[in-house]
Amino acid sequence: MAQPMGLTASDIEFAEATPEQRRISWELCSRKWAAPMSVDDYVEREQHMAEHELNRDGGCRYWVLYLKGYPRQVIASCETLRKPMFIADCAERRVREAHGYVVTNVYTNPTYRRQGMAAFLLRRVQERMDADSDCSVLYSDSGRSYYASLGWLPITSHQATLTLLPSTSSSPSTTPSTPPRRPQTRPLNLSELPDLCQKDIAHLTRTLTSLVTATAASNNNNTSICFLPTYAQISWHLARAKFDALKILPSTTMATTPLTVGAVTLPSQQGVAWACWSHDWRNKRLRVLRLAREGDSRVEGGAGKEDEVLEEVEEGSDVAVDETACVDVAALLEAAVAEARQWGFLEVVVWNPSDLVKMGCKSVGNALPDEVKVVFEQRVEGCVPSLRWKGGKVLAGVVWEENHGYCGC
Repeated sequence: MAQPMGLTASDIEFAEATPEQRRISWELCSRKWAAPMSVDDYVEREQHMAEHELNRDGGCRYWVLYLKGYPRQVIASCETLRKPMFIADCAERRVREAHGYVVTNVYTNPTYRRQGMAAFLLRRVQERMDADSDCSVLYSDSGRSYYASLGWLPITSHQATLTLLPSTSSSPSTTPSTPPRRPQTRPLNLSELPDLCQKDIAHLTRTLTSLVTATAASNNNNTSICFLPTYAQISWHLARAKFDALKILPSTTMATTPLTVGAVTLPSQQGVAWACWSHDWRNKRLRVLRLAREGDSRVEGGAGKEDEVLEEVEEGSDVAVDETACVDVAALLEAAVAEARQWGFLEVVVWNPSDLVKMGCKSVGNALPDEVKVVFEQRVEGCVPSLRWKGGKVLAGVVWEENHGYCGC
């Protein structure tokens, strides 16, 4: 059948995808995102992830535009994941629980491109999301202007990249080129992650409440948002990375080499610090999802007390840095570097590192000058975080707290 071109609104239907339309959409998306997996493996992964705790029971909804009268002729598609969040409204002096959406897998069938089909789809999806959420976000790989024209305004975002330099050793890439320098870490067990996430969220609640209280006397009317680092959210990344590994790596490798999902420091008077990461097999990078401390202030985040101290130190004052915190961060990052090298990855990436995390990165670079190059930069092309408020409302002074790896999809 010849494909109609020059589509108008009367030629198309917008709907929540049927199971068959989901599969067709995944097959279309596989053209861009499947490699190095096969199309069948990619579709199987998406079906598998649809049953994950974060996705099931309406947590993820699948949307399509299709040619009227031809439901198998999918024109464009996307997915929306509904996630819990906190909104700290300094004008109202309160922190409230809310929900926001992450929009992902936006794709237009090549046959129908350059006709505004993705924009048409997303405007209809916005109407659905606005019915039961406060905001939506997406991570743009199409620059900053396209999604901004649809209401998703780019948020300034930075990242630290620890690039692994080629090893001078003749040993295989699965063997670290240097012995561990910080033995005070151990692998993170998946079974302990739910408890760590609960403690992390409890601390975020206290932190945001303190933020609102502290700004009450300053007439600060900023609004802060924070997607919660729940176990469902973090384990989603881990489950997808594990599925990819099972499809991409030889079965003998998976049987003999453990896939480490994070690291934990040994207990101290300050509690423990922990990191969780996911394996990006497609881009050969390890993405740090979360860095946090138990029983102490957070490792990541906005300008808290730790950041103020570090700024003073960098200016040459005599204020002492929390050496335990710095050592913990460096130890966790060094464990991440070792894991990345174990799998022949090219880099370790940390989104929006705090000053403390930056110091930890520098410490790793100084300790491993022949193995790791550390770069800090602003993200302006890939994975640019963008935010849209319900109804397209524009708010001044919005701060996205804790915009770290676990927030993405």
